[in-house]
Amino acid sequence: MSGDVITDMFPELSAVLLQILSWLVGAGLLTGVAVWWWQRRSASQDAASQGPPLLTVSVPDHEVEPRARRFLRIGLGLLWLVDGLLQAQPAMPAGFVAHIFARGITTSPGWLVEVIQPSAQAWANHPVAADAVTVSIELGLGLLLLLGGRGLLARSALWASLAFSAVVWMGGEFFGGLLAPAASWLTGAPGAILVYALAAALLLVRWDRWSSGEARKLARRAGGIWMLAAATLQALPWEGNWSGQGLSAAFEVGTHNSQPTVFLRPITVAGQLAQSHPITVNAAVVVILVTIGVGLLLSSAPAFVAAGITMCLATWWLAQDFGVLGGLATDPNTALPLALVLAAGWPSWQERPARAQEHALGTDRLAPHERNLPVRASLTTVGVGAVLFIPIFLLGTLLGPPDASAVVADSSGGVSSVPHRPAPQFTLTDQSGSTMSMSRLRGTLTLVTFLDPVCSDDCPIIANQIAAADRALGPLAGRIQIVAIDTNPIFHQVEDVEAFTRSHGLGDLSNWHFLVGTPAQLGDVLSSYGIVVQVPAVGMISHGEGIYFVSPDGTTTAYLGDGANPQLSQGYSTLIEQEIRRLL
Repeated sequence: MSGDVITDMFPELSAVLLQILSWLVGAGLLTGVAVWWWQRRSASQDAASQGPPLLTVSVPDHEVEPRARRFLRIGLGLLWLVDGLLQAQPAMPAGFVAHIFARGITTSPGWLVEVIQPSAQAWANHPVAADAVTVSIELGLGLLLLLGGRGLLARSALWASLAFSAVVWMGGEFFGGLLAPAASWLTGAPGAILVYALAAALLLVRWDRWSSGEARKLARRAGGIWMLAAATLQALPWEGNWSGQGLSAAFEVGTHNSQPTVFLRPITVAGQLAQSHPITVNAAVVVILVTIGVGLLLSSAPAFVAAGITMCLATWWLAQDFGVLGGLATDPNTALPLALVLAAGWPSWQERPARAQEHALGTDRLAPHERNLPVRASLTTVGVGAVLFIPIFLLGTLLGPPDASAVVADSSGGVSSVPHRPAPQFTLTDQSGSTMSMSRLRGTLTLVTFLDPVCSDDCPIIANQIAAADRALGPLAGRIQIVAIDTNPIFHQVEDVEAFTRSHGLGDLSNWHFLVGTPAQLGDVLSSYGIVVQVPAVGMISHGEGIYFVSPDGTTTAYLGDGANPQLSQGYSTLIEQEIRRLL
């Protein structure tokens, strides 16, 4: 039922991020003031010993960052900033595990699932804190890369970018979708974050190799290899890209995102062409990728770089729909950062003239770049704190027991109000053989849930959550009734629900009613509540879950979403108890 609803946890996330920001800004201001004081003190001492004449200093050309490298560094920094902002989307804390982790886990081999499972569990237990850490790291990396430089700290930021990219590629992108079906150039395989790693590796190349053009050549060759690998992936028959349904899937995703018609119409046309002429379209994509890839490997002609950038941007628009739409995007997808790498490899970048640059020193004896040192020190402190100290500080939280935000996320947002509509009517039999009907329950607050009497997974957890809340109410429990509707079309006898009641310690609850009936009766009741039941050939049945709160006048007033988690039982019982007390 409510499993597709993603809880908006932005208020909780924004509160945590604001607190983190206040810590980082405070530390940055202290650092900036300390550096400014030290500079002034040093400048005063120098002036006293050397006199006040105006001096000039020369900045050697080899200290000036090559333009192509600067372009790539700023581009990568901006991409990390965009990723951090995307990670702060309202749906991200609660939706990341269910819509990103879970999707990768279901298509990954067992060994990878075992590696990723602890991270997924930590995120499920602390969705707000885990998302805040991710936002902090990505924004911090972006800030440090934008600050640039060529010292130990600048190189450390690049290594941190490279390391974090590798972690995300394995644990967040599951090797960029290579292990999932229908991987292709169009969908972004083998992952945008791998391009981030490539960019960081290129930036770690010495500056003189950028000035000489050697690093730009490496960027072009890397782009060529990527294009050829993408063409191979696109041509593999088992990836399904030669069928209309498989090839058009990438374009269809974009048609479901809200956007202006001027952007949507070409996506729709491309999807229709892929659906009606899959072999022709896919062959064209493969040929274009191979041609560009070979050209980038064997030639330095700007035409191949321009063609590669054009192909990337066209793919980014038509097949990847700009990568950032939909509410759960974590990056702009692969084509845009790859276009950035190719642009950095443009053969005709013009570097600065090979001459020294002079800067006049004022009476404070500080060059312009030295006057900016306090600001850079402040921003560097913020960046280092975001990447290193915030994750360390929150590590204890992430390794601890589940928190309140996990309860809210796991229940699809906690208790939510629903339109006051008459609760569906029924007449069924409970575990003691007594007849129960919705009309008989008028005058009391009634909780209605849906359980399988032979389930050994979520159903016992839900029942015990409700029972714990009922017992915590004390005398108020006499004013409520608890109704569970049998969802199992095979085990629907009185003895089935009586056994469930007895085995799970619910027999002492006088207001507990586990109701059964004929398959037709149960089907009608479940359908009226919107509960879908699926009976597999092997294993337990699958059914909708959740708890409805029905007011004494027989109308539904509130709903607690499904998603039972054994680690969060106490949290659910607290939510249930609080809602009952509110309604009473």
